[in-house]
Amino acid sequence: MYFKKSGKTIFGVQLNKAEQKAMDQEIRRQIVENDRRFDMDKESSILWALHTQFGFGPKRLKKAWEMFYTETVKLRQHYQMGAEDGAWLARHKLKEIGCDIEAWYKEEGDSDA
Repeated sequence: MYFKKSGKTIFGVQLNKAEQKAMDQEIRRQIVENDRRFDMDKESSILWALHTQFGFGPKRLKKAWEMFYTETVKLRQHYQMGAEDGAWLARHKLKEIGCDIEAWYKEEGDSDA
């Protein structure tokens, strides 16, 4: 680690490749940990919409939730890999069939998409 200074004041840090990789891995771990906290609320919103808009009952909702859970586990594993592993496959596959989630977010005014 190399500290960048101006006089006696430290204003930055230069990490070597191993340190940068360790930091990136820890950031990804924290993203996954934080995502777990929100999964039940996100999934509950989706399941409630399936119930109210499409009439899904408890059996179909449980089946849908099991599918979400399986995909969520895969997504968490993807995030724990390095950035060099590329885009999330489901988003890419949806784009191939004409469903561009990023574009939909932008249409809704989400500037972070």
